[in-house]
Amino acid sequence: MDGFRLQQGDDKLRVDGDFPHTGDWMPSFMLVDETLNDVSLERFLGQAKVVVTLLSLDEDAHGGLKLLQETLRHLERWPSLARIVVTVDSPFALRRARREHGLPGVTLLSTLRGRDFHRQYGVMISDYPLAGFTAPALIVGDGKDRVVYAERLADTRDGFDWLAVEVAMSNLFPALPAE
Repeated sequence: MDGFRLQQGDDKLRVDGDFPHTGDWMPSFMLVDETLNDVSLERFLGQAKVVVTLLSLDEDAHGGLKLLQETLRHLERWPSLARIVVTVDSPFALRRARREHGLPGVTLLSTLRGRDFHRQYGVMISDYPLAGFTAPALIVGDGKDRVVYAERLADTRDGFDWLAVEVAMSNLFPALPAE
């Protein structure tokens, strides 16, 4: 635990857990998808992957859907990258988000049956009013589940550091030319 704080409006919220760093192994998880099936990290073994944690897909502006849409636009350059999105949203909310926003090529997962994920990935918001939510973060792993890049947002109004993400991604596989 490293004393990380997340700025949400006027609040500085404590975020607990063991956030992975470059070179670490991605912690295994068992989460639930929008069809109520269990999904483990092992399902993506052999694939480069990105795990994006969000406050909620029902939150538009601050660490939610808008951040996800921006993230997916940046990740288009790597079509073979597995895109895994984790929130505290129920599987039913995930299904609704898929229906309303499409989100093709994205695996939506809920921490409904995987509450240990919060602490294992260092994204457990512990302070009121967002206690229990997952802090916005982006973790890139290689095909063997080794972390090649990890970033937690310090403020819910921020976006990820795409220059740093690009450098990490270029080590995994060549990018498509930018349009």
